[in-house]
Amino acid sequence: MTDMENLKPIVKQVIKIWRLYKTLQLTLTLAMRHEIPFRMRKLLSRDYMICSVLKKEMANLYDALKCCMQDVCITRPDTGATMVVDVKGNVELAMGKIVNVHRQIIAEYETLFALVDGSNLNLSLLRQHRKQMAQMTDDLSAQSERLEPEDHRQNYV
Repeated sequence: MTDMENLKPIVKQVIKIWRLYKTLQLTLTLAMRHEIPFRMRKLLSRDYMICSVLKKEMANLYDALKCCMQDVCITRPDTGATMVVDVKGNVELAMGKIVNVHRQIIAEYETLFALVDGSNLNLSLLRQHRKQMAQMTDDLSAQSERLEPEDHRQNYV
C-alpha cells in the first residue's frame, strides 16, 4: 500500500467525503419533507438511495485504511462542515443547496485523487463514485431548470 505518513491525509479526505454524504442525506431529507413536484421527489429519493450506498462504500474504504487512525477521527465534528438549513418549502433553494453539496463532494474526490496519486490504491471505485455524483448533479440541475411555476401548485405527493 502506501506508507503511514502518506496514509493519514488520505484517510482524513475519505472522512471528509463521508461527512459530506451525511450532510447531503440531511439536506435531501429536509427537502423531501416539503410539498414538491412528484418528478422532483422521485429524483431526490433516487439521489438519497445512491448517496446512502456511496456513503457506506466510503465507510468501508475508511475501515480498510484506518490502520493508522483512531475511530474518534470519523466521529469528531468537522468544523468546516456545510450547515444544513431548512429551506421552508422553497424548491429552488433546496435544489441549489443539494447541487452545491454534490459539487463539494465532487471537488473533494478530486482532492482525494491527488492524494492517492502514486499509491497502489485501486481508484476505480472512487472514480465510479465521482462519475455517479456528476451524473446526479446534472440530473438535478436539469430538473431544477425545468421546474415551471405550475409545478409548485400541483402534482405534489
